[in-house]
Amino acid sequence: MRCPGSLAGTDPDAPDLTRLVGELLVKSPDFAGLWERYDVTGRKITTKTFQHPRVGRVTLGFQGMALEGTPGHRLGVYTAEPGTPDHDAMLLLDLTAPSTRPRRPSEQQG
Repeated sequence: MRCPGSLAGTDPDAPDLTRLVGELLVKSPDFAGLWERYDVTGRKITTKTFQHPRVGRVTLGFQGMALEGTPGHRLGVYTAEPGTPDHDAMLLLDLTAPSTRPRRPSEQQG
């Protein structure tokens, strides 16, 4: 069984979590006061900085998202603001990346 607290972000209506919250509401006036305030906010988009060997330092926006139907798995998405040097660096990487498309029979070496 997972820790009920670990369910809060992925399954806030999980029975174990609901029981735990109910118990804390009854037994802890401090918890009840905090729960009543409910000043929880969503996670903000953050930035992460990378040092890439070809384009140097790149700072990208990062957001993690839960994947539906895959408990415990998350998808990380990195973005660069258009018109910034970071965006230009990402475009340069895209333009110079080796092609991953399959070769046509006429393109294959014989």
